[in-house]
Amino acid sequence: MNHKSIDINIGSEATKIFILVSITIYIMAILNGANIISNSFSAAIQALSIIPILILTLVVQRQISITFIFAVIVSIAICIINESVYMFSGTMMIVFIYTLNSIPDIDYQKMLKWIAFTSMTTFGMVVGINLLTGWGSNNYEMWRVDGFIFRKSLGFSQPNATMLLWLSIVLTICSIYRKSQRLLTIFVGVSTYFIYSQTQSRTSTYVIMLYCLSILIIGKHVYDRVGKTLSKLVCIILPILFFLISFYSLLHPYSEWLNALLSGRLSLYQQFYDTYGIHLLNTPELENAMFDNGYLQSLLAKGVIFTIQLLFILISIGWKVNRMRIKDILLFGMYISIAFTETALQHFELFLPIAIMFAEAHKKEALNY
Repeated sequence: MNHKSIDINIGSEATKIFILVSITIYIMAILNGANIISNSFSAAIQALSIIPILILTLVVQRQISITFIFAVIVSIAICIINESVYMFSGTMMIVFIYTLNSIPDIDYQKMLKWIAFTSMTTFGMVVGINLLTGWGSNNYEMWRVDGFIFRKSLGFSQPNATMLLWLSIVLTICSIYRKSQRLLTIFVGVSTYFIYSQTQSRTSTYVIMLYCLSILIIGKHVYDRVGKTLSKLVCIILPILFFLISFYSLLHPYSEWLNALLSGRLSLYQQFYDTYGIHLLNTPELENAMFDNGYLQSLLAKGVIFTIQLLFILISIGWKVNRMRIKDILLFGMYISIAFTETALQHFELFLPIAIMFAEAHKKEALNY
């Protein structure tokens, strides 16, 4: 049997393993979001799900990257030093990025289609049962800017959780290759508007709608590739820019109007900063604090060392792609920007489609050269 045939067999088996792991992660996220399972149980299952991927890597990789081994050792050391199992998410992200990019002949589109089918079916069942029976309703009224609004959760723990799960589905189905994007974009836009009308969850809605508008304007050019310099700048600038904007909000006075628009988040973050400060290691008192900013949660609750690691991981997701497609940039921008008002960076249902998309783009580039 020649090497090409062996690689295809490896790719087929790797695809099956990745599909099983990905489906597990998405189902755990949705069941946790619907309060059917606990957050700790969901996190434990997701962490254990990378064991088959590690075994696969050890079996099929003829030579494992020294950089990968070093990154994993450092990441595990960060968990041990901070005495925090939740920081293992960084190690998981490193493993996914490396294995998706290094194992040959993975069928990325098949992975994305299975994830899309499973997540849409499970999400649709929860929403459908809620609309028909009222099961799982966590509805409430709240003040926003200049009046009260009524928010529905559609069967999940809270309205923002509902919209974040929908965003993960959008990232997945929009990563699937289609020659024509118009019908899918209209479907995403209409569905997002319906969910927004129930949940009143703003940030995810704005991000998705901006993506839909961009796709409709750009049209058939969404698969055009940009230059290498711009691709690398996107990888570096987007995560660092949103981190710096978040950090700026801690150190400078804010307007009352902007604080009200963000539902009091700015005053809350500054209160956390004034009370606990910033440290190299984690601050246990803030582990379960109400953050709605993934960058500040990492900095204030998990410490400077973990935050630096996380920024390196975010930059590395698409680093191997020399010439990104316009669509890749838009989807990556959605993932990075949503973390400005949600603790979304380490949600694997959001991270995975981006990691898969960039791994596929990298492999296609390698085949064309």
